[in-house]
Amino acid sequence: MPVIPNLDSHELANIFKVPLDADGFFQEAHVKLRPVDFTTSGIFMAGMAHYPKFIDESMIQAQAAAARAAGVLSQKSIKAGGQVAVVDPTLCTGCLTCVRTCPFGVPQIQVNLTGIGGILGAAHIEAAICQGCGSCVAECPAYAIQLMHYTDTQMRAKVRALMFPNASFVPIEEVTS
Repeated sequence: MPVIPNLDSHELANIFKVPLDADGFFQEAHVKLRPVDFTTSGIFMAGMAHYPKFIDESMIQAQAAAARAAGVLSQKSIKAGGQVAVVDPTLCTGCLTCVRTCPFGVPQIQVNLTGIGGILGAAHIEAAICQGCGSCVAECPAYAIQLMHYTDTQMRAKVRALMFPNASFVPIEEVTS
């Protein structure tokens, strides 16, 4: 009798934004370094959800997952990464490019936000879920999305400082041309 993954695993993977392997079992972040962690922070796995295994290995893996979860829960506060995408709804056209581009499925169009020109619906990115990959930032045709700590203004200032290290002020036109 073969062991197959639960039929609901695809639905659960979509809810928690975690990957599945080719056989439909949950896939760990790294085989050797993070065997009970998913690529999504704070979510752990154990047992036959991972792959078919004996009970003793499942128990050891469950203890490891519980220890990892206890480490997260024992902290007074959890800090999200500083590198997250932020949407300026006043510039958003609601074109869905960010929604289609994001490999993690984080951006969502919210109808209660007003976009450019009074358009109902603008993109929203939940900072706690954003992985900071910058795909949506690079693809946004309206330049409505910026990556925190890597905004266009900050990057221009860094380029200006590299190109003109001794200058106290350099007009932006000289840097972009």
